[in-house]
Formats: sequence, C-alpha cells, structure tokens
Amino acid sequence: MSSSMRRRLAWTVWTVAVAGVLLATISTRYVVNDVLSANLGAWRIATTGVPWLDGFPLDAIETKPGQFLWVRESLHGHQVVFRSPGAVAAGIPAYLWPRGTAPEDFSLVPASTFAVLLTLLTLGLFARTLLPHLGHAATMVAVSALALATPVWSVSADSLWPHTVTLLGIAGMAWAASRSPVGSWAAVGAFGGVALWGRLHASLIVAVLGLVVSTRRRSLRPALSAGVVSAVFLAGATAWSRWVYGEWDPAGGYASVDVYATKAAEGERWDQLVNLAGLWVSPGRGLLVVTPCILLLVPALVRSWRALPDWATALLLGGLAYSVAQGLMNLFAGGTGFYGYRLMLETMACAFPALALSAARAGLVARALLPGLLAAQAVAVGVGAVRDAYSVDPDEAWHSNALWWAVTDIPTTGGALVVAAATATLAVRVLAPGWFTPWRNASPAEQAHQRG
Repeated sequence: MSSSMRRRLAWTVWTVAVAGVLLATISTRYVVNDVLSANLGAWRIATTGVPWLDGFPLDAIETKPGQFLWVRESLHGHQVVFRSPGAVAAGIPAYLWPRGTAPEDFSLVPASTFAVLLTLLTLGLFARTLLPHLGHAATMVAVSALALATPVWSVSADSLWPHTVTLLGIAGMAWAASRSPVGSWAAVGAFGGVALWGRLHASLIVAVLGLVVSTRRRSLRPALSAGVVSAVFLAGATAWSRWVYGEWDPAGGYASVDVYATKAAEGERWDQLVNLAGLWVSPGRGLLVVTPCILLLVPALVRSWRALPDWATALLLGGLAYSVAQGLMNLFAGGTGFYGYRLMLETMACAFPALALSAARAGLVARALLPGLLAAQAVAVGVGAVRDAYSVDPDEAWHSNALWWAVTDIPTTGGALVVAAATATLAVRVLAPGWFTPWRNASPAEQAHQRG
C-alpha cells in the first residue's frame, strides 16, 4: 500500500470514528429554546415552502417545563419563528425528504444529525488549512483536539445552533485565505457571509481579516474582494428578513441583537467590563477555564507571532474583536442547557489555526502538560456532551463550574480525568518522544520539521 493510500485510509478511519462519537451524543429529545425554535422554523419551510405558523398548534410541539418557542407576529401579520437567518436556513436541507406537516411529524433528529455533518465539514476545512504547514499526523491531532476537547462537541455538534453555521464560515475563511500565497479572497467573503448568516456580528471577523491582511500586504484586493462578496450575503440576510418578518433588517429575526446593542450603548462601563471578563475567566463559562490548554500555548503563540501567516494572525484578531462585540451585546453566560461556553466558540475557532501552527514552539513545561490536559479536556467535554444535566445556570456562572459539579456528583469522573491524562501522556511519550524536546533545544533540522 502506497503512503498516499495509507494517509487516505487513516483520514477515512478518523472521519468515521469522529462522526460516530458525535452522532452517538446528539440531542434527540431536548434542545434549548433557541435551537428548538430554529429547527421548527426550518421544518416548516422545508415541508410547506413558507415560514408561517398561522393556525399551527404550537402547544402540540413537545417542550420541557419552562421551555418556550421564539414565535411572534411579524410586521406583515404572520406567526413565525424569530431566529437568525442561518440558524433556520441551515436546517432546511435536513427536513427536505417527504414528511407530513402535522406536529407529530416534527423531529429534532434530522437537524441534530445535520449539525454533525456541518461540524465534520468544519473540521475538514480546518484540516485542509493546516495540512501544508503541519503534515498529516500533527494536523489530525490538532483537529481531533478541536472536535473532542472543546465545546464544539457539546454545543455546535450536539444540535443545530447558530454556532454550527458560524464555525463552518470561520473554517472556510481560514481555508480560503490560506490557499496559495495570495489566497482566494472572494471565497473568504463567501464563507464570511455564511458566518454572518449564523450570527450577524460575525461580519466583524471577515472585516478585520480582510483589512489587516490588506494593510500588511499593501493591497486592497483582500479587503475589497472579501467585503464585496460578504456584502452580497448581508443583502441576502436582509432579503430573508423582509420575506419572513416584513422588515429590512438583517437582524430582524433576532431582534435581541438590536436590544443588546442599545443596552451596550447605554450600559455602565463596569458592568460591561465584568461581562467581558466573564467570557474569558468565569468558572462556568470562561474560555480559559473550560479550555485551559489555550493558556499553555500562549507563550508559543507570542514567540511565533512574526513567523505565522498573516491570515492566521489576522483571523485571530478578528476573533478578539468579535469577543468584544459579543461581550457588549449579550450576557456572557449565554443561557443554559449546554456544557461549557458557546458565545466564545467563534473566538476559539478564529484562534485555532494560529495556536495549532504555534504549538511547535511550545516550551518544555507546555509540551509536558499539553497531551494530558487535552485528554482531560476531552473527558470533561464528553461528560457534558453525554449528560445535559451538567449545565451551569446563567446566574451562577461566576460561582459554579460544571466539571466540578460532575466530579462531586460522580467521583469516578475525577478518576477518568486522571487516567485519560496519564494515558495520553504515556502514548505521546512512546509514539512521538520528540514532542518532549523543547523547541529551543531542538536541532535546526528538527526545528524545520516541527515548523512543517
């Protein structure tokens, strides 16, 4: 068997294995209000051709105590689901096969299954982005960590969230920007358009990506091409809003965007700073608390900054800008009914290529700790993906941690974390002993190999 065939086989096995894990843990009986509403809207369009729910017996849709549907009356007098365009539109293909239009014909399974497919596409795009730089083995490790050691597993691959759509758009932007020395900036704009259909303020990411790269390359082409194409998608979101809600507002189906933006302009600065901090370091929802491996890679990122591709650092800056906008617009906790964080998934995805490309310059301590910490993260996220009960209440996000809750509830969870960390560290020690050689002490040949 040739080396290329072995690589194809390895990636096929990897895809089947990851798909199996993600499919085994999708939500089929309960999803949060946002997702349930968007799924209902997608099903309605797919089965009737129109989004209206006039006369539809909404009380026949199964809900849990305290759960409700985001259904209101549009400006043109129809009852309709009010969610972001991408959250609804992305689910339409999942419901296209012939089904009835009665309430009992509605199911969460098609949309949740489709969320796994979109997540696999996201992982595939990130893999294609990293392969020329890292090679097959390191790329497979990196995308595995993204898939299973972050809330990608417990949120965007669990059910069809807007984040499922935005992460696909971000991965596509990374892939398109990395193509050849100059990148494909029209494709960057198209994938940026996908992202903003999921969450409107994701337009910041494509804007920062295009502008930063244009500035560094002293060329208008990246910003202009990406901006023009993404503007077409923004116009499409506006047209969707006009059709469904009767208003020329791309956020028309997600009216709270306008409400939060108004609150941000009128809010107290201290409250805004606390909310921004919550996105990063709160015990219940903090990016650096739920995925602490990022902290281990920050020094390597700093050392690598000038050597990284301009698109990778620009994408990271776009993700940081997005996080600021997110913190000003919405409560950092992001609701309940999921494990880990969700509002920082976009920022984490934007940082992923730069962090993965920087890992080769990690120091001795980071190299020693990273395999075990990633394995422990995967166990923690897996527990949250399997058991919906471990979801922090928004009011307790500064005082509660779902992993600690799980460990105290089922003590064997702590043992599983330790065993996973030890096993992963030992496996890397046996299979890739060179990983434990610090970058600064490696030979020039080894450094070149680690850089890809």
